[in-house]
Amino acid sequence: MVTIKRLCVLVLGAFLLFGLTSCTPRETTVEKLVGVNFDEVDAISFFNGDSGKEYLCSDPEQIRGFLDQFKEVKVCLQDDQSPRAGEGINVQLYHDSKMIGEFNYSEGMLVQDRRYYTITPEFSPDDYRKWCDKINELGWLAPGGIE
Repeated sequence: MVTIKRLCVLVLGAFLLFGLTSCTPRETTVEKLVGVNFDEVDAISFFNGDSGKEYLCSDPEQIRGFLDQFKEVKVCLQDDQSPRAGEGINVQLYHDSKMIGEFNYSEGMLVQDRRYYTITPEFSPDDYRKWCDKINELGWLAPGGIE
């Protein structure tokens, strides 16, 4: 009798565990992950964590150019969620002067709410460096940044 109860508890526990883990999407789009319709974005604030420079962009062509690179890609939750050094580009999305979303972007990876995602298909390092260079060229040193 005791073994039947244990077996039932084990089976029920396995179903619950499987059900909970299968409800968590491991692969999604960047728009769904961030919770923002990219077509509504009318300004982006970029912060380059490597250089300490910020750039506020309200040019529709540059906004489209940046966000369109994320349109057809998927992000997949990485198995390794151990903390990492903070580098890359912090991206804050705005609509009518109100921040509506945020994520961090670095070579081959996206970070949302301190969770790490792999970008597929992976962007070339040149795509990432292009935006870093633009921020460094057009941006200004953020408060507390090192010259």
